[in-house]
Amino acid sequence: MEEDLMRLTATLAQGRYQYSCDGRNMPVQDDWQLGRDEQGRQIVVSRRLVGEQGHGVEVWAQMSSGFVRECRVLWKDEVAEVSAHYRVAAPDGETAAMGHPIEAQWTGPNGLQHSVLEGQNRLLFPLMRIFMGPLLLRLCDMEFGCDVVAPDIVDPSQRGKLLAPRVSHRRAQIVASDANIQGVHDLGADVRVFSYQGDEAERDAHCFVDQRGLLVGYDWPSSTGRLWQVRLRDFEWSPDLEALC
Repeated sequence: MEEDLMRLTATLAQGRYQYSCDGRNMPVQDDWQLGRDEQGRQIVVSRRLVGEQGHGVEVWAQMSSGFVRECRVLWKDEVAEVSAHYRVAAPDGETAAMGHPIEAQWTGPNGLQHSVLEGQNRLLFPLMRIFMGPLLLRLCDMEFGCDVVAPDIVDPSQRGKLLAPRVSHRRAQIVASDANIQGVHDLGADVRVFSYQGDEAERDAHCFVDQRGLLVGYDWPSSTGRLWQVRLRDFEWSPDLEALC
């Protein structure tokens, strides 16, 4: 699945996420577009680039009701470009769903690598913030959470692991509406607050999701005690689109 085969013919929503650490804006460009391709499929294109060189990750993903069926990932840094292709492998005649195997192909130092991940309780997650709203809504319906399959970008210097499938366990639950969460009222009406447990770097996080299933804010403390925050900016939403999921 090449990105030119997922070209958007209509844009239904777009925006960017602004990053800050202890109140200081950080040099992260994180923008996204959501639309449809020639076949009417819902496509999300998202890029997160850091610094003047524009190194980082780009994702093209096909979604249906918030469920990611397939994605292509491109990592670019000063060393090289690395790409990967993930898809939920539904049997012939069936619609891709949770419980189907997840196939992964990625370019490693020894050439093209391939893996199939079986498991009834796994979701495909293409890393980017725009996919977090649908993920959180699914997780909050699962008492014990679930495993998430994502391309590995934890340590890009380990080229053998870069964009290879990484399985981690995630949990989320809705925080009581009367909880004293600073800043939640600034994010708009009907925003739900989630307590989120993800990777080591994002424990004890609070995520803010609006009625469309869209992540509008994300706060998490770093291991050094600094507060990282993400906020949705420059947001546009078409009346033709009811919700992300």
